[in-house]
Amino acid sequence: MDNFIDELNEQQREAVTTTEGYVRIIAGAGTGKTKALTYRYAYLVDELGISTSNILCVTFTNKAAREMSKRIRQMIGDSDTGYICTFHGFCVKLLREDIHAINYPQNFVVMDSEDTEDILKTVYENAHIQSRTYTFDMARDHISAMKNEMQHIAYLADISNDRLLADYEKASDIPEKVFLGYLYEQKKVYGLDYDDLITIALHILRTDAEKCHKWQERMMYVMVDEFQDTDQLQVDMIKRMAGPACERLCTVGDAQQSIYRFRGADVSVYHRHVEETRKANPDGLVLLPDNFRSHADVLAFVDRVFEQPQTFGSSFMSLAPARDESRVARPFLGTGPRIDVQMVTCPHRGVPAEQACRVAAQGIARRFAALRDAGHAAGDMVLLLGSTTRAGVYAEELRREGFPCVVVKGSIFNRAPEVRLMVRLAQAVANPLDSLALFEVLSSE
Repeated sequence: MDNFIDELNEQQREAVTTTEGYVRIIAGAGTGKTKALTYRYAYLVDELGISTSNILCVTFTNKAAREMSKRIRQMIGDSDTGYICTFHGFCVKLLREDIHAINYPQNFVVMDSEDTEDILKTVYENAHIQSRTYTFDMARDHISAMKNEMQHIAYLADISNDRLLADYEKASDIPEKVFLGYLYEQKKVYGLDYDDLITIALHILRTDAEKCHKWQERMMYVMVDEFQDTDQLQVDMIKRMAGPACERLCTVGDAQQSIYRFRGADVSVYHRHVEETRKANPDGLVLLPDNFRSHADVLAFVDRVFEQPQTFGSSFMSLAPARDESRVARPFLGTGPRIDVQMVTCPHRGVPAEQACRVAAQGIARRFAALRDAGHAAGDMVLLLGSTTRAGVYAEELRREGFPCVVVKGSIFNRAPEVRLMVRLAQAVANPLDSLALFEVLSSE
C-alpha cells in the first residue's frame, strides 16, 4: 500500500488517509478525485483491515461504479466489491433483503421507463382519460412529486389492493385518479419504479429501528462520489447509515459540476449539508485544486468564462495546471492558440438559419484543415454539437476540406424490439405475477 500512497500528491494523500470524522473532499474537474476515492477504499481495506462488505461507495452511474470496482480489484485483489454501486443499485440490494417490511416479495420487479409507460396506457384506457388533455409527462411529474413526498407509502405498504382499487374508482380529480391507478397497477405485479427504490428504502430505514441498525452496523464506512448531485432524500438515507454527526462519511463533490438538476438534484442541499456538518468536524475539509487533465490555456479560458458575475463569480474554484506535458502521448502541434472562439453574426434580420450555420461550419472546417496541416490526424478531431439537426451541413463542409467524417448518435440498442422482448420474457419467467411482461411476450409477433 505504501507504493500506492507515494503516487499521490499532498492533498490526495490527506483525502485518502483521513478516516476519522466526516471528511468533505471538494474536487474540481480533472483533479484526481476518482483516484483519491479509489485509493481511500484500498487504504481502508489494506491498512485498516476493513472488509469490502463493510464499505459502501456510492457513484452516480453504473459505468462509474464498474470502473471503480475494476480499479479497486486490481489494487486489493478482492473480487467482492458489491457495495460499490449507484444510489438506486444500493437501494435494490437493501430492498432484496428487507422489502418484506412492506409486504412485498424479494423478487419484486424494477420497472423501467417502458414499464411505467405501459402502466399509464392501461390506466388511461381503463379510466377513459385523453392523453391530449393530461399528458403522460404531466402524469409522470405528478406521480414523482407525490412519491418524493412519500404519499404512496401507505398505499403500497399498508392499504389492501381492494381498498386501493376503491379509492381509485372513487377519485374524480384526474391527477389523483391517475396516481392511484398507477399505484394499483404497479402493486398488482409487485413493481417498483426508480422513485420507489429510494423512497421505500428510506421509509424502511426511518421506521424500522432494527433494520436501520443492521445497515448502520454493516456499513462501517460510507463514501459518496458526485455529492453535489444528490437530493434531500438521498442525503437523508446516507445520514442514517453514516453514524452520529456523519462520523463515518466521506463525500466528494464540487458545486461547479452539478449536472443532474433536471433529475431533481438540488445543489442547495449540498451546500446546506456541508455547512451543517462543518461544525461537527471543522478540520475535515480537503481541497483538490490541481488539474491533471487539461492544458494551462484551457484552464485559463475556463477561468475567464466562469469567474463572470452571471455565472459563478467570486465563488468559482480556479484550478491550477498540473499536467506533465512531457507525458502527453499526442501533444498539440498547431502554431496558433489552443482556444479559438468563433462568433457568427448576421448583418440583418432574415438571414436563413442554415446559411448562418454554414458560415460557422466553414470556419470550423478551415480550423480543422490547419490542424491537419500542422500534423494532426483527422481521427484525432471531433466536432461536438448541441443538436444533430444541422449536422449534415457541418459534415458537408468538412468533406469539402477533404475530411472523411461520420455523424454518430447515442446507442439505442436497449430500445430495439427484439431486445426488449427478451427482457420482458426474462421478467415473466422470474415473476409469473408480472402480467404486463407476460402480456407483451404473448402478444408479440
